[in-house]
Amino acid sequence: MVLRFGTPRARSALAAGTALATAALGLGLAGAAPATAASTAHPFPTHTTYQVGVMPSASQSSRDAAVEKEYDSWKATYLHHGCASNEYYVSTKGDDDATNNGPVSEGQGYGMNIVPLMAGYDTSAQSEFNGLWQLVKDHKDQYGLMQWQLDGKTCKYYSGGTPDGATDGDLDIGYGLILADKQWGGYTADAKAWLAAFYAHDVAPDGHLKCEDDGPNTDTRPSDMMLDHLRAFAAYDTAHDWNKVIQRTEAVISSFTKSYSPTGGLLSDFVVNAGTSSPKPAPANYQEDQPDNIVGYNSIRVPWHLGTDALLYGGSTAAVSLSTAKLESACLKKESGGNPEKVYPHTKLNCTAYSTSDQAEEAGDAVGPAAMAAGDQAWTDAIWNQLGGNPFGDGYFGETIKTLVYLVMAGDYWRP
Repeated sequence: MVLRFGTPRARSALAAGTALATAALGLGLAGAAPATAASTAHPFPTHTTYQVGVMPSASQSSRDAAVEKEYDSWKATYLHHGCASNEYYVSTKGDDDATNNGPVSEGQGYGMNIVPLMAGYDTSAQSEFNGLWQLVKDHKDQYGLMQWQLDGKTCKYYSGGTPDGATDGDLDIGYGLILADKQWGGYTADAKAWLAAFYAHDVAPDGHLKCEDDGPNTDTRPSDMMLDHLRAFAAYDTAHDWNKVIQRTEAVISSFTKSYSPTGGLLSDFVVNAGTSSPKPAPANYQEDQPDNIVGYNSIRVPWHLGTDALLYGGSTAAVSLSTAKLESACLKKESGGNPEKVYPHTKLNCTAYSTSDQAEEAGDAVGPAAMAAGDQAWTDAIWNQLGGNPFGDGYFGETIKTLVYLVMAGDYWRP
């Protein structure tokens, strides 16, 4: 079986270096929410007062304008209409994640988060969201979750073996359905059915998150530890014990960092023995060509996710996220000398670069929410300023992460 993940740029360790207009209002989507535009409960910009930390020094109006500019660019480049007339997908253009720049479930989930958050600014947002969701529904695996990688022309499953799903994409798709339900209404049944399938197949018996829906119960991927998503699931879906998942995820983070990165709070790309009291780094060649026992293109996303959780839920509820985000922020600031361009996508657990030959903007961008949660104003401002450029010419992965980080750092990321 081909094991994946986050990005084939990660599997190759070095990433490969048309814009399509997107949307028609009122696109009819069979089985989706009504095409008639619903009222928007949280129109962009929805300014959020976070529970901890600092905001970038830039004015709120300039932050909102920066998000709008980034979204317009992201949408024109990566939000594609197809394969079917009632489908949209997020193209992996620039990163070789799927043949013919096709979609992966991770990117589809990102899109299903971005688009509802931009409703109000983007008058086509609900039609686009419905198209993204339609593609997911049309390409499910044996467990009712999205096939993780599709060809960009045919939308046929592209990877080897039996079609299966990846946990990060499944998480973001579920969260996107909740955002859409809170934004427009009409998605409750779909969201709860998705969360039921996720709980049945992506959660191990002890409560930790598996790496994929048909994978073993012994490993986990820290980039999937989206604790803000899990807290939203717990509030939205009382039929499943999401608090068990939250507590086990926090226990894995605490145990791992205490043993392997006590000063940096870093987590390796993959973790084994996840169902025990002694989780540890996976072997270097566990799933991908890059070392899986350090931070790589998967775990560069951890400070983004844990920082966001801390910002939204605060130090009492999200204590593990906050303490880990503070450590990671300080560690990566030290590694880079305060220059976010020098946060390297391959970093050892002792906060030193594994390699300085590979650079990617998303490595520094993703530290932004952690820097905010840590209350480091200068570091927060440096990362915010980097977001305004594209120093390494990143493609889908970097630009999509940037769009989501922009929303968080601008204060336009609301809690459903």
